[in-house]
Amino acid sequence: MIDILMATYNGERFLRPQLDSILQQSNQDWRLIIRDDCSTDRTVEVIKEYQLLRPEQIRLIQAEQPSGSAQNNFFQLLQYSSAEYTMFADQDDVWLPQKIQLTLDKMQQMVQQYGAETPLLVHTDLAVVDSFLRILNPSLFRMQNMDAARNKLNNILVQNIVTGCTMMVNRPLLDLVTEIPKHAVMHDMWLALVAAAFGEIGFVDRATILYRQHGDNANGAKNVKTLRYLLWKLCCGQEIHQNLLKQYLQSGEFLEFYYLRLSCEQKEMLRTYSLFDKKTIIEKVIALRKFQLYKKGFVRVMGQLLR
Repeated sequence: MIDILMATYNGERFLRPQLDSILQQSNQDWRLIIRDDCSTDRTVEVIKEYQLLRPEQIRLIQAEQPSGSAQNNFFQLLQYSSAEYTMFADQDDVWLPQKIQLTLDKMQQMVQQYGAETPLLVHTDLAVVDSFLRILNPSLFRMQNMDAARNKLNNILVQNIVTGCTMMVNRPLLDLVTEIPKHAVMHDMWLALVAAAFGEIGFVDRATILYRQHGDNANGAKNVKTLRYLLWKLCCGQEIHQNLLKQYLQSGEFLEFYYLRLSCEQKEMLRTYSLFDKKTIIEKVIALRKFQLYKKGFVRVMGQLLR
C-alpha cells in the first residue's frame, strides 16, 4: 500500500484533472489522504465528490484553522501516513499514468540494494507545462541545469534537486522526521537532507508528471538558461540573499535535530554552513573547497561567494 499525501487550499480551478490522473494510475494500490487548509472556494466539495467514487481510497481531513503555508500543511499531513511507502501530490499538477509504478519500481530496486531498514527517497524528472497543460519544457532537470548525481548531503545542503510532488519515501525515512522544523526551507528539501545524511536517494530519469506553472504557484520553475533568469539574479539580490540565509538557518537546525546521529565530519560541515553569512570571501572559498559545498553552475557559485 502507498499513501499519497495532498495538501489543498483554494485549488478548485485545477483539482479535478489532478484527481482524475491519480484515479487513472496503472498501479491502484494506493490511498489518497487530502488535508484541506480552510479553503474558501469549492475545493472541499470537489474532494467530497471524488470520495463518493472511491470511498475506500480517498480520505479528507479538514483543518480547523489555517496552517499558514503549503509547507506547514504538508508537514501536518505526515502524521496521517502509515503505509510502507509515501508519495506527495500537489493540487494543480497532472500525474502521468505510470508515475506510481515507475517510482515504486525504482524504490524496490533500492530496497534490494540497500536493505528495507535504510531510509530511502526516490524522485523523478518533470515536464513543465503552462496552465493549459501545454509543454514549456519536457525536462525540469535540463531546464534548471540540475544534476541528479548531486544527491549527497553536501550537495543537497546548498542546492536541492528533489521536487516534492515527484517523491516517494519509505517508512524508515519518515520515522526520522518526528518534528516540524521551524527553519526548514521546504518539506521536500528537509526530507532530501534526511535521506542524504542517513540513507540513499534514487532518481528516475523520466518525466512522470505535468508540472503546471501559473500565477498562483507557491514555487515556480525558472529557466536558468534564459536572459530573464540572469537579470533576475542581478536585480533580486535581496531575495536571493534571504533564500541563502534560510539555508544557513536550516543547516543549523538540521545539526541540532540530528546531532547524535551525525558523523563528526557531517557536524563540522553543517556547523560551517550555518555560519556562512558571517564569513569573508576567502573563508567561504576555503569552506566550499573543504566540504565541496559548490552549487552547480558558475553564476550560482558566484552568488554563494558574493551574497
